[in-house]
Amino acid sequence: MELHIPFEEYMDCYKTKQAALFHALRDVILSGKLEANWQLPSSRQLAERYGLSRGTVNTVYDMLLAQSYVYTKGGSGTFVCELQPNANRELESTNSNVQLSHWGQRVLQQYKVSHAQQADAMKLIQLNSVSYSQQASIEFSLGKVELNQFPIKEWNRCLYEQARQQYQLEMIDAYSSEGHEELKHSIAKHLRSDRGIIVQAEDIMIVNGSQQAITLLVQMLMNEGDFAVLEDPHYEGARLAIQSVGGIVHAFPVDKHGICFHPQQDNYKLMMLTPSRQFPTGAVLSLGRRLELLRWAEQSNAFIIEDDYDSEFRYIGRAIEPLKSLDNGGRVIYIGTFSRTMLQDIRIGYAILPKQLREAFQSAKRVYERHPISIIQQRALAAFMASGQYDRHLRRLKRLYRKRVELLYKLLAEHMEEALEPYPAQAGLHIYAVWKKDEQQFEVFLNACSRYAVKAIDARRYQMNMNQPAICLGYAHLNEEQIVEGISRLRQAWESVNLM
Repeated sequence: MELHIPFEEYMDCYKTKQAALFHALRDVILSGKLEANWQLPSSRQLAERYGLSRGTVNTVYDMLLAQSYVYTKGGSGTFVCELQPNANRELESTNSNVQLSHWGQRVLQQYKVSHAQQADAMKLIQLNSVSYSQQASIEFSLGKVELNQFPIKEWNRCLYEQARQQYQLEMIDAYSSEGHEELKHSIAKHLRSDRGIIVQAEDIMIVNGSQQAITLLVQMLMNEGDFAVLEDPHYEGARLAIQSVGGIVHAFPVDKHGICFHPQQDNYKLMMLTPSRQFPTGAVLSLGRRLELLRWAEQSNAFIIEDDYDSEFRYIGRAIEPLKSLDNGGRVIYIGTFSRTMLQDIRIGYAILPKQLREAFQSAKRVYERHPISIIQQRALAAFMASGQYDRHLRRLKRLYRKRVELLYKLLAEHMEEALEPYPAQAGLHIYAVWKKDEQQFEVFLNACSRYAVKAIDARRYQMNMNQPAICLGYAHLNEEQIVEGISRLRQAWESVNLM
């Protein structure tokens, strides 16, 4: 029996060849198209048929073996396991009567793809890290922050005081889904002094993290079939939000001056930007392009969502003023978050709305939350900021992070220069580094990183049209010792690629 695997079709859904091959093989097995005990092709045969490396095919076979889809016979090959009959048919019949909306179907499909990719990555790490089980993994993850320097006593004191007063204060903010008033005043004061944005408390809406603000705005402003603009690469949460409402994404490349925007049509509804520090490359949008985009937004009656996710941590030169500070036409929606400056699990963000969107956004938020989220934390944060603790904490972190990023650049230049070219970064909490070698070596390198118990973020997940192997290295949560050890392990992984 000739084995047909819909590998090319699965490449449309999965970012890597490894994930596409795994799911294509798994689904062929689950569908019953392959009988129990049927022998799969050798890794060499499968690699030649689909233009893959044998290392990729062997890894996929290992993943199938670990999940009991296949078994091996010493010296004889890889065979399909006998699965329980009708297991999938029962599952399908259970779900066959569920009629989801178009939005519900899109969100479900996005979740399945995203969840499968994360599960594959975790299984691969487990498979490749067996011989390093006694060695703690070093993860250059994004989104994590320094915990040891956090003023936990002062923060707990603020939390305790607000919890103690909860019953006396509970009705004050009971239906203020737009957020605690004192916190909005504190944010407005901070933005005026640190970010150059002239804003009033009534312009600010408190949200449950920046992703909630992005999703609500997309749902408010876009219909199915509408067009939106993203940078390429970009924050994938924005892409998923747009696609969940049936929006069509046009992604434009980024150079050292930011997005290179040349409109393909004249009916874009929305543009999502990270101008102060492009995610993930770190490029800063030039003044000339900022002014051009503002003129375009006014002429096109479009809105620009400005995600200012970590540019407060600037180490070189003067802080870049946000696009919002230049906005005189009410076209820019500014989004900020405290999950980088405070603790990762403090899911408090905020959005500055143009006057014409304020009431609509407040109404949309009330559909999801009639009552304010994390109100005790909101009040505690307001008190924390008013006491001056927040500004002192930021100053400490800036000094600390500056040392770490300088060390990381130095080590990359010394140990990884042949393989990685880091983008210059004057701010933020991660480094973006482009892979200098071919894509096949990149796949082998990532697998080797898992074996050496070090994790670097595969930046291709943030790309849409481009295909540029690159990694992101987050460092905020790592001390200097861990950074040194992490780069040493990356070097070992690279040397193992060179030996092949």
